[in-house]
Amino acid sequence: MQIQTKLLSGPDKENQVLMVAQGVLNTRGLEHILREISAAAIRHLNCKVLIDLVDADCRIERKEIDGLFHEPRPDLWPKECKTALVSSLEHEQYRRLSVVSTTLVRHGFRIAVFRDAKAAVGWLTDGS
Repeated sequence: MQIQTKLLSGPDKENQVLMVAQGVLNTRGLEHILREISAAAIRHLNCKVLIDLVDADCRIERKEIDGLFHEPRPDLWPKECKTALVSSLEHEQYRRLSVVSTTLVRHGFRIAVFRDAKAAVGWLTDGS
């Protein structure tokens, strides 16, 4: 999985992390993404994270994600960060990312999946 990460600081002192991920999203790819976000967010707590997965091929199943969290893994991601996943428009990819999102929510993450970046940004900037 190839990942590019950018940290953006707005005039309102709010920090955003923008990530573009391409390639196969499997267990190893998800761990890579989680560690990248953790590394950026550790310096900027409560940041908003947008992950563009439009060109990613999601091939991870719920039980594989659950396996990542079999034991507590504070190294993987500050759970206080609000995170939006942007999927390709293909139905199967959106469905698979929805499973990823739902599973991570069950593990305490503030995360949602969207089909377009505008809706994702709207959710991220919503005060909740």
